[in-house]
Amino acid sequence: MESLAEHKDGPGSGDTTESREIEMMKERFAKLLLCEDMSGSGQGVCPALTISNAITNLCASVFGRLWRLEPLPSEKRSLWRREMDWLLSVTDHIVELKPSWQTFPNGARVEVMSCQPRSDLYINLPALQKLDSMLLQILDGFSKTEFWYVDQGIVAPQADGSASFQKAVQRQEDKWWLPVPRLPPGGLPEAVRKLLSHKLESVNQILKASTAINSSTLAEMEVPESYLETLPKTGASLSWGCRLPLHYLRAFLL
Repeated sequence: MESLAEHKDGPGSGDTTESREIEMMKERFAKLLLCEDMSGSGQGVCPALTISNAITNLCASVFGRLWRLEPLPSEKRSLWRREMDWLLSVTDHIVELKPSWQTFPNGARVEVMSCQPRSDLYINLPALQKLDSMLLQILDGFSKTEFWYVDQGIVAPQADGSASFQKAVQRQEDKWWLPVPRLPPGGLPEAVRKLLSHKLESVNQILKASTAINSSTLAEMEVPESYLETLPKTGASLSWGCRLPLHYLRAFLL
């Protein structure tokens, strides 16, 4: 903190990256502490829902415009990692008491209650973080591809004979903003198709694993009816980052 303070005192330091990140962190944790009630009148939602909403909003801002099979931009990757670390830091202090034995120098043993990480968080959170890293690695694998994208509004017959998925995209006319994939003449090589098929299966497994963790966690919770009424009626918001790659991978393999 001293180095940040010294840096902040320098000329023009108010616009430094560190200062902006600190102010952003203050704003995020203010909302968490106030449970989204910025009036401070105590009418906010429960802390768990506040954290859930914050993660959902972060996911939308990072992955909401991920419309192409390509690596996540470095600034968005940094934003995702940094703010997820902030939001999940509260789990370091969610503990449960477990009986244990303490032995004194004279040999006497006394049963005491010791703090341990809550078992579901201890098991599920590292698993979800591993799935998140796997998904980002899959996106990183699309840095060099045999295909490219054009905007739907400027799609036209290509003089080089390249093919597109315009017909498939027309099934979703309401999503006119999505770019259209294009292929070289003759389509994708067999080796590339096999690689895409493998990545499709990997993303499917990531989605299944995250859904299973989500379902098992919800099954063990006593969820208030008032909270259930606020949830989306479909699973579209679950694993947002998984579903978009799935959509595009299936298009290439059809």
